[in-house]
Amino acid sequence: MSISSLSSDVLAYTSTTTSGSNNFSGLGNGTDFDNIREATIEAESYRKEEYEKDLKYSQNATNVLTTLNEELISLSNTLGEMDEISEFYSYSGNISGDEVNAVAEDGAKPGTHNIVVGQIAKKDKWVAENYNIASNETVICSSNSSVTLAYAGEDISMDIPAGTTAEDFVNLINNNSNFNKSIEASLIYDGSNYHLSFTGMETGSDNIVELKDLSALDSASATDFTNTQVAQNAKLKIDGYPSDVNSWLERSSNSVDDIIDNVTLNLTSKTDSDGIEIGISYDTTAMSEKVASFVADVNQIIYDIQSVTGVFDTPSENINVDIDDDDEPFVLKESTLDLFYNQLKNIISSPGQGFNSYKEDTDFGDLYTSLSMIGISTDSTQGSKTFGQLVLDYDVLDAALTESPESVAQIFSASGENSVDNSSLQVISTIDGLTSAGDYNVEYEISGGQITSATINGVAMKIDGSTMLAQRDSDANGLYLQGLETADGIYSSKISVKQGKLGELADYCSQSTDFETGSIPMLIESYEDSNTKLQNEIYDETARLDSLNQSLKAKYATLDSLLSKYSNLSTQLDTTLDFSND
Repeated sequence: MSISSLSSDVLAYTSTTTSGSNNFSGLGNGTDFDNIREATIEAESYRKEEYEKDLKYSQNATNVLTTLNEELISLSNTLGEMDEISEFYSYSGNISGDEVNAVAEDGAKPGTHNIVVGQIAKKDKWVAENYNIASNETVICSSNSSVTLAYAGEDISMDIPAGTTAEDFVNLINNNSNFNKSIEASLIYDGSNYHLSFTGMETGSDNIVELKDLSALDSASATDFTNTQVAQNAKLKIDGYPSDVNSWLERSSNSVDDIIDNVTLNLTSKTDSDGIEIGISYDTTAMSEKVASFVADVNQIIYDIQSVTGVFDTPSENINVDIDDDDEPFVLKESTLDLFYNQLKNIISSPGQGFNSYKEDTDFGDLYTSLSMIGISTDSTQGSKTFGQLVLDYDVLDAALTESPESVAQIFSASGENSVDNSSLQVISTIDGLTSAGDYNVEYEISGGQITSATINGVAMKIDGSTMLAQRDSDANGLYLQGLETADGIYSSKISVKQGKLGELADYCSQSTDFETGSIPMLIESYEDSNTKLQNEIYDETARLDSLNQSLKAKYATLDSLLSKYSNLSTQLDTTLDFSND
């Protein structure tokens, strides 16, 4: 027998039993010493069997926890991709014409805009209309020379060898490191002849092509070329601006991303003077799908935990355990996992950090403060197939998204957004990773027109003129405020710094799976240590049983020999006595 493990701390035992030696069947007196020895070894094997049972449980626990740890890391990464409001939003556009299309990105604001396109941006293009080339294989440069063009005011030159054909010339231009980022050469066939063409690589009025020196070309000059398309900027107006009929917003590209925040306009053609209407709105269907995906991802984690902690008998397909057909279902009894599961459920069911019920009289608070208010609840029906898992009420969610998609985004993905319950101060900034989400009570005193003291949740703040900064000994560390009152007196405000449920869950999963300090990796390490210890215990027991087996074989072999000797003596004595009696 040999024992192996990934751990170098596990010993490997090889039995010293020699196959086929010391076999006997009670030849001395008919006693079956093999059965006696095997029964003894079997009785003595109870500790090894217990160790093997414990090892199987410990290895299954290691595998289960490793799988859960990987799933939680994946969930944390997935949630982290939507843990800011701009990432949670989805957008749709409604455009009244084909002249412009719009792409809304993270952070876009819903609204309608009128766009008038006076002209689209174009590249500079020159064609040798008066220079006929019979074939693309026609030699157009009979001696070693060079050509010089200019692009955006910069001269570009290239040597041309003798014997260069029209096709060779085009390839030389396009493969040259100086030309291939600025000017593209081509041949245009009119049905009878080929004509050289030079085109600037970028649109915009500054990106013009100039034909400086084409003397390398046989029988051709710059005068043979026509500027068939002049480089120009795109010209447009947004919502009537600029108002002067002859004034325009100009851009060198037809892709315009700096006129409407976080919206890229792609101009395809000129519009009439009325322009077109572009409407940007939240895509609540896509946002609903994100919520459904979140519920499904969390439910998978919940079900996997339930399936290994005995809530459900049916194992999850994601969890692999080693059990025989006659084994009871594997159940992981581990308080650390129970604590994680309970905290996971608590995060899901509790109000968001920094969220407060809306009060109309103060215009302070949030429309939705928990996931249950937007249709996400926990199935508490015992015996249900979805017991303990999240249930999504699409009707409630759709109603919430219709009433206020911004508020739905807040409860899901707020990340440092803040509010103050009165006008006595304002939040200048928070520091991501330092300022904890939650509610803070701020009080400051003005004496002689100056702030003389300030506290946040009872902890002193650093004062600088009219500003106050929360220090390291406060959960609000990095919260930077400005007092807006000037009259002497004591002023107080409540500040809420928000974190949505996606960020809270992502942080908790990251904390729990941290390689050095996470509760689950530490638990995995504990079971791995147990695996090593149990494998070595099995080694020791295997060695002890093997030694006992050898000892019993030798003992019973000696006894069998002795009994055989006495049996022979007894037979001889019986024979002698029988002879004497005769």
